[in-house]
Amino acid sequence: MSNNILLATLTCPNPLCLHQQQALMPTTFCQLVYTCEACSMTHVHKNGDCCVFCSYADQPCPSRQERCLEQEKPAPALDREGLSET
Repeated sequence: MSNNILLATLTCPNPLCLHQQQALMPTTFCQLVYTCEACSMTHVHKNGDCCVFCSYADQPCPSRQERCLEQEKPAPALDREGLSET
């Protein structure tokens, strides 16, 4: 996993907040929740996503990056809503 990006920017999905905060992604577990440092709301990952980084960050989590590398495809960048920008 040495080629993985580990720093991501999480965007709060609360439409009244949308605060962005940088976070270091864990490499040994999936982070299922995060609390926005601006509005203090706690958010869980979206259905179908493995973690909050795949749901709300600008970079997919290390395990998703690794799967993409194994398939010899670059991991898609995610937009603010967690959707691929392709």
